[in-house]
Amino acid sequence: MIAREQWTAIAAKDSPETIDQGVSEVRKIREGVGLPPSGGTPDGITFSTNVKAVLANSLDKTGDIVVVWVVYDRFATIRGKGADDDPLRDETTNLIVKWDGSDWKVTTEAKYTAKVKFPHSYDPDSPYAWADGWREVSDG
Repeated sequence: MIAREQWTAIAAKDSPETIDQGVSEVRKIREGVGLPPSGGTPDGITFSTNVKAVLANSLDKTGDIVVVWVVYDRFATIRGKGADDDPLRDETTNLIVKWDGSDWKVTTEAKYTAKVKFPHSYDPDSPYAWADGWREVSDG
């Protein structure tokens, strides 16, 4: 229920399949770590994400449909046990957002996902990644 509410808030109104796909992904992740398929975050667990770099490219001539790539690290902390001993590092993901007139909303419409091209891998010292448009996110 929580995931559906959150996905409904961020999904484009004309892309209802985005909500179903998002909820399905949340369920898979939860079940993969031994949690029930729905519900809140278990008491005593907190997550933090450190975005390291981003890349955004328009998928149309108006700039109203944008694919955003993100490279990040994600950490969990469990009360009484301390920090995550196996955090996700240098993960890369993307999402497509469309401007709805007042806000950016997520879409998974096939007409846009078909236009997504994989960029060069992010490396802070790579001239190819820089030329592709990757930009480091400042943490300070």
